[in-house]
Amino acid sequence: MKTNVVMLSPDRELFGIKVRQESKTERMSLTDLQSAYEVGRTQYGWSEKRIDHVLNQKENAERIYYLLISQDFIKVDFHTFMETADSKGVVKVLKGLGVYQTKGRGGNKATWCESSIWMLVAMELNPMLYAKTVLWLRDQLLVNRVVAGNNYKMFSEALKSIGVSDFSKFAQALNWVVFGSHQNGMRNLATAEQLKQLADLEDKMAFSIRMGFIQSEDNALNALRKMWFQRPGNPFQSAA
Repeated sequence: MKTNVVMLSPDRELFGIKVRQESKTERMSLTDLQSAYEVGRTQYGWSEKRIDHVLNQKENAERIYYLLISQDFIKVDFHTFMETADSKGVVKVLKGLGVYQTKGRGGNKATWCESSIWMLVAMELNPMLYAKTVLWLRDQLLVNRVVAGNNYKMFSEALKSIGVSDFSKFAQALNWVVFGSHQNGMRNLATAEQLKQLADLEDKMAFSIRMGFIQSEDNALNALRKMWFQRPGNPFQSAA
């Protein structure tokens, strides 16, 4: 996937705060994490904690070193990294490596970091956050987002082979079948399960075109309309 969009999936929600994640870099918003922690703190009486303090704890600096070196972000030895982190501060080191960045201005200003470091911070903030983020490690949100993007390209190529030039109506039709509505950027708001359904539908439609079951633009649109009509919860289905 070439485009780096910001995802706001319900699968990345903590205490009512949707944690933003970039689809290509996989970086996650530390600003949203801090906001979620403050909500949890109000609800459960947690102690005050700041993310920069968590990052600068010696034991977490050690953990960050192994996260970075295992992903080839750094080549230096452990002692060199720890000495640099101790003298400059972990945050400054991470900024220099390009895995920690503050972007935007005013109300849109937010701090982002590499996803494994984000997970480490969340786990260190509170045991309840630890449990929630461990479960995120098992989900398929980003994987399904990439597959849905790749399958849409495959579907578009198949549509082109039967003379379709305007793909926007098909993008909208896919949304209606999977989500029951349409708006721009819906897949960036989708759950992992919805993205899987979308990827499967794109693959099914592309296959049907390649095998000759769908031979025209009208055939393709009618197939999607039929699936939308049969979608559970469709008000027109119950009225039929």
